[in-house]
Amino acid sequence: MLNILSMGWALPKTELPNSFLQKELGLERGQDWVDSRLGIDNRFSVLSREYILKTRNKDPMQAILHAKAHGETPVTLAARAGKMALDKAGLKPEQVGMVLINCDTPFDLVPSAATAVAKALGIPGGPHMELNSACSSFALHMHALGQARPETLPDFILTLQVAAYTTRVDFSPKCYDAYIWGDGAAAQVVSPRHPGRLTVEPMIFETAPEQAYEISVETTGHFTQNGALVREFSIRKTCEMYERIAEAKGLYAEQVYTVSHQANYVMQDSILGHLQLPAERHIRNVRRQGNIGAAGCPSAIAQRLDALHSGDQIVYAVLGAGLAWGGGYMEVR
Repeated sequence: MLNILSMGWALPKTELPNSFLQKELGLERGQDWVDSRLGIDNRFSVLSREYILKTRNKDPMQAILHAKAHGETPVTLAARAGKMALDKAGLKPEQVGMVLINCDTPFDLVPSAATAVAKALGIPGGPHMELNSACSSFALHMHALGQARPETLPDFILTLQVAAYTTRVDFSPKCYDAYIWGDGAAAQVVSPRHPGRLTVEPMIFETAPEQAYEISVETTGHFTQNGALVREFSIRKTCEMYERIAEAKGLYAEQVYTVSHQANYVMQDSILGHLQLPAERHIRNVRRQGNIGAAGCPSAIAQRLDALHSGDQIVYAVLGAGLAWGGGYMEVR
């Protein structure tokens, strides 16, 4: 059992609402298509609107250089989210004994994002590391820490999930990925022994290597996926995880909150419909900030946490490239 003492999140400053993508950028798919397929109204980017209009991001390497020049990178986003989490926990950076992070879209191969964020926050040396399974990385982080012997872990661990997918999006008129992706980060202060706002019981983490390339991002290339296959796989696996966790914990739909990967709103509605789950108890933020990768699920929980009450139960289930999926159970303290 793990404890989450606090959570944080960060989004870049540039907003890309549907009106910008449709009216200014001239993407061919209209609002009816977006409403019926995605249900996403807005997203945030480390790129400026002017840059997207001028280049349509034909060259992701130039997008990385542009974002760096404007001071917004995966490291700066993760550092902002981490600072929020530390401030909410009332901890100083020097109390953190480990940084554990994923970054799907690194701007630099060396140094690692873990040590770069530690430097940015003033966290001293430790076994800082990257552990990445794309959009399922929050589940992977909880699983890895849950599998470790508690006595080998430091008192306080900063786990982070971050991506800047808009630097890998093709903004040409026929592309629909621009409607899906946003950039952002999430952070959690985790402890194996100090009580916190949430208890976490990681229960599932699995992969399907034979489908590894159904989702891919080349080092400085654009995002690509087998959309139909990934959509069907995601819905099916998420439903299976909810059912598996509910059975193991003896839970009923009307008693718990659910949260899934923030891929798109329409997919989430499909999952709720399949399992007859109450929509008002499904935690989500994808409509207003798009799919921000592994940061989506934990940022949704973080943004809702203050409204939850002691004893509230949460079942989480996420899926990402790999293909990889994971989930577990949380309870609010």
